[in-house]
Amino acid sequence: SSHQREVDWRQVAAAGVKFAIVRLGYRGYESGAVVTDENVWKNLKGARDAGLQVGAYFYSQAITVEEAIEEAEFCLELLDGYALDFPLVFDWEYAGEGTRTEVFDSRTVTDCTIAFCETVRRGGYRPMVYFNTHLAQEGFLLEELTGYDFWLAMYDVPMNFPYRIDMWQYTQSGTVPGIETAVDINLYLP
Repeated sequence: SSHQREVDWRQVAAAGVKFAIVRLGYRGYESGAVVTDENVWKNLKGARDAGLQVGAYFYSQAITVEEAIEEAEFCLELLDGYALDFPLVFDWEYAGEGTRTEVFDSRTVTDCTIAFCETVRRGGYRPMVYFNTHLAQEGFLLEELTGYDFWLAMYDVPMNFPYRIDMWQYTQSGTVPGIETAVDINLYLP
């Protein structure tokens, strides 16, 4: 995302990285405005030109099904048929006190997730759901989401989780040549 500033994708690829999941945009913590990541096309093109496979995600703060659909439609319009190698990911996160997601319930979060995923599926993309262990236990009703790929953020080793996952984010403070900030590092498991 734009948090990583300017990325030298050729260095990233030379370091052995095989894929990147690029942020398309986000919904504001307080305003609720949908915003395009300022580096989205630079990152998608840079990663692909360097030989990496690419996927994309949207950082959601949706509190209604209608907002989740709006986020999915934003992604579809932004991508406009752009081919992804990896899924289009719904990344709903609890952002803490004073934010629009401060009060949430599992039913609403799950319904938002289904709405986003089904909208992007109808748009021709493979949906994926991103979550951490806290949201897995107290946020999502995961048994209703098993029809989608799962991307788990869990920084414990050994990783142990009761559901099949497709991608594992094992650190949020990784270092990669070509990226000047800390970066999430993931393993794609299938």
